[in-house]
Amino acid sequence: MNRIASILLCACLCAITGLAAEQRVVFVAPFENMTGDERYDAAAGGMAELLGLLLAEQENITVVERQRFDAIVKEHKLSLAKLTGLKHSVQVGRLLKADTIVLGRLYKGKDKDTLLAAGTAIEFKTARVRAKDSVSCRPANLLEDSLQLAIKIATQLELPLPEIDLEDIDKSPAAALHFGQGISLYYTGNMDEAIMQFMRTVDLDPAYTEAYYWSGLCYSRLEEYPNAAVQLAKYLDKAPQGRYAAAAQATLAECRKHPAKPLLPGILPEKEQNKP
Repeated sequence: MNRIASILLCACLCAITGLAAEQRVVFVAPFENMTGDERYDAAAGGMAELLGLLLAEQENITVVERQRFDAIVKEHKLSLAKLTGLKHSVQVGRLLKADTIVLGRLYKGKDKDTLLAAGTAIEFKTARVRAKDSVSCRPANLLEDSLQLAIKIATQLELPLPEIDLEDIDKSPAAALHFGQGISLYYTGNMDEAIMQFMRTVDLDPAYTEAYYWSGLCYSRLEEYPNAAVQLAKYLDKAPQGRYAAAAQATLAECRKHPAKPLLPGILPEKEQNKP
């Protein structure tokens, strides 16, 4: 086959598949927790973050950064209804500099502790559904299940994801991946490892305030109340109007009811230990 014929064949294949020419700027909206159980708020938030990050692995997909979305929402007082409504969709797409929005919801599954994660990709300009799919998931497997949903959404957008090695999670410089891993560990009851992942999250992105809140919850479950209070106070200082503000205040108040324990009981002289 000569060079001209090869070029024509490639052009035909591109026209058929749409893989080469199409570029997409995608915004992944915060997932809605439709389970009626607040325990799964973290799973909803973590899955949206992970889905966006995994979609960004495709070279033809650019994902709108969370910080830009937070700033635009605050400035223009947007809501999910405005993000997806026909009346506002073009304007919102222009503000976000995106052409596609991915919406998601978490529902209760058929089995105990099993959830159904449903994702829909909508084109801003036409309000046309470009992709729609779901996966059965468990909060403890948040990263793996988010990857499966990302693969399904990207494939329907005709932008299939490259192979992603989940073993590289601890080496990744992406804060969202560590946050998602921390949420999964929280649900499995591994509080110490979860705290390490949340610490890594804020090391990479100090603006990732949700990590302080979940670190506080982990310390609280470990009954390390002074540490829990520190983390919860950090969250409230950085996000006084954040989505977890009311819960953080309530948990902080409970933590402060517990007296601080000496790090090494018995190390002080008895008269010092018995001081009021």
